[in-house]
Amino acid sequence: MRVDVDVDEAAVARVLAGVVDEVTTAVATAARRRAPVDNGRLRASIRSETSVRGSQVVGEVWSSLEYAAYVHEGTGIYGPSGQPIRPRRARVLSWQPRGGGRVFAREVRGQRGQPFLADALAEVSPWPIDRTVRY
Repeated sequence: MRVDVDVDEAAVARVLAGVVDEVTTAVATAARRRAPVDNGRLRASIRSETSVRGSQVVGEVWSSLEYAAYVHEGTGIYGPSGQPIRPRRARVLSWQPRGGGRVFAREVRGQRGQPFLADALAEVSPWPIDRTVRY
């Protein structure tokens, strides 16, 4: 007995693209919900896109804001460098927090990462996620 199976690769790609698009959209929605809010710009900047690249279906979720990576990964001792934040050209750091007086410091520890994108992916994805991979 012989069985021949013909696979409609275009149909498989369409089905797979639909699944990846659903997951990508759900990750973006979860990331918006998980993103910290100061003025709402970070949440509003989160975008998603699904595309077919050759034989691959790729889902992407991102923010184009420069500070999004600092919020996600952390800064200072909590960030990739693992070092306190110190002034480069002055003797002290200086800033004025909202609703407060001017603050001076020789160094600051930084802020802990808030991995809203990675957490959203882990929450929503039907596939296993390797949290040791840097996004």
